[in-house]
This record gives sequence, structure tokens and C-alpha cells, in this order.
Amino acid sequence: MTPTALVTGASGFIGAHLVRGLVAKGWHVHLLARASSTISPDLAAATVQRYDGSATSLAAIVAETRPTVTFHLASLYLASHIAADIEGLIASNVTLVTQLAEALTAEGAGGRLVTTGTAWQHYNGDDTYRPVNLYAASKQAADTMLRYYVDARELSLITLKLFDTYGADDTRRKLIQLLVDAACSGEVLSMSPGEQIVDLSHVDDVVDAFIACGERMITAPHALDETFFVSGERFRVRDLVPVVEAAMGKPVTANFGGRTYRDRELMIPIDPGVAGRVPGWAPRRKLADAVAGLGEH
Repeated sequence: MTPTALVTGASGFIGAHLVRGLVAKGWHVHLLARASSTISPDLAAATVQRYDGSATSLAAIVAETRPTVTFHLASLYLASHIAADIEGLIASNVTLVTQLAEALTAEGAGGRLVTTGTAWQHYNGDDTYRPVNLYAASKQAADTMLRYYVDARELSLITLKLFDTYGADDTRRKLIQLLVDAACSGEVLSMSPGEQIVDLSHVDDVVDAFIACGERMITAPHALDETFFVSGERFRVRDLVPVVEAAMGKPVTANFGGRTYRDRELMIPIDPGVAGRVPGWAPRRKLADAVAGLGEH
């Protein structure tokens, strides 16, 4: 039987790539989207389900689509916040996933959910919960809400905690793309002192991890309750410059110390061995090989 996926966050970078990956694997895919969300035309192979923000609306969508696995990637990411951001963080990062779990388990036991956490729930390598920022705290709050559905309603749950990601068509202005753009333009890139360690995964590897978890849930003889880190290659930020220069064949003029570290800068990521790697999955893309293609976008 062909599996059916319900995907949230398809208007985002990783979510859009996941939809393409699922379609390529032969899944039927439904996208959960608010009325204001813009869905890329190249995701036309999927069916868009418009959600008005209410639990009733979401329950009706789940009842209609009957997903084999739901992949939850929608979130509001803020490196820092102001008081006016709090309601949006809670609505996007806590309320929505709780509504999903409620809808998936409304008829009793069952429901399969692959959700997304962040390595930022572990400030400076702490293997216990210690949030870098309020965004990370809201992801932990979502974990807490899901505990009820796992324990009381037999929700099958896998949480993938992500580090930094990169890849083609990334409009988020993340570090790797900034370095590539600086190589292409010749402009000076103002950076922190650059002593922090970053863990980088190509979006293709992240998509592979999500799909591997979905397939794992389908074949599991019982409900799962698992957490994995999606870890790739680790670099000191300063050491990324020569990697990008070699791949692009162009110099990167980086002004290290041109800006200060942000408040609660994550200097040392958590050891991904704390939770282990997704069974049957391993990263296959190398930064040095992928960088050149990023200059074409």
C-alpha cells in the first residue's frame, strides 16, 4: 500500500525539500498550510490542505487525509525575542504540534508523528535540557506536551533534533550561504571571532533522516518513542573560510571580530552520541563537495 504523508512547514527550506523527497519515493503527500502561506509551484505533486489555526480545522484535515505518517517541520525560529514575539512562538511551536497530536490520536490509540527539535535545547553541550533561547524553550515545551499523547494515547513519536543545515535554494541567509555569497561578490563579511563549533548537515541528508524515520515507524511492530540527533560535519567557524575558498576557487574576505558573539552564543554543540544516530541512516553529503553548487543560486 502506498503510504500517505501529512507535512507541516512545506513553505520552509527543509519542509519543501522533504516534500520533494517523499514524492520521489512514491508517497502520497498532503501539505498543511495556512491561508497566508505561499506554496512553491514545484510542489504541485502534493495536495494543499488549508488550515485556519483551530483544532477543529486540523482534526477535519487529519480525518480526511488519514496520514500514515505526519512530518511536523513548521516552526517559528527566532534567535532572540522581544515580548511581542511570545504569542507567536507559543502558537507556532507549542499549540500546533499539540493540535496535531490530539487529532492523530482522537479516536484512541494510534497515530505516527515525526517531529522536529533543535540542538539548541542543549546550551554549550549540556546533555540535559538547557535552552539557548526562548525558541529552544518552546521546542522543549512541545516535547512536554507530546509526553501525554505518547503515554496516554499510544502516539508513535520520533523527534529529530537538528543542528545547522545548508543546501540549494536556501533563502534563510545562514552562515554557509553568507560565505559563498562573500566569495562571489568579493565583499567583506563581518563575523564574530569565529571560535565556536558548528555542526553542519546538507538538506539532502536531513530529508533522508526524516524519511528513514517515517519508514521505521511504518514497519515497527509497536508504537515508538525515540529521539535522535541529525549530525553532519563539525567545523570551527574560522576553519570554514578555507573550505569555502577551496571549493569556490575564490577568496573570502572575512573580518573576524567585526561583530561580537551573540548573547548566549552556542560555542560547543551537544555530542550527538547522547541519543544515537537514526537506524539505517548516515550522512552522505560533504560540505567541500556541495559548496560550489551553492554559488549557482
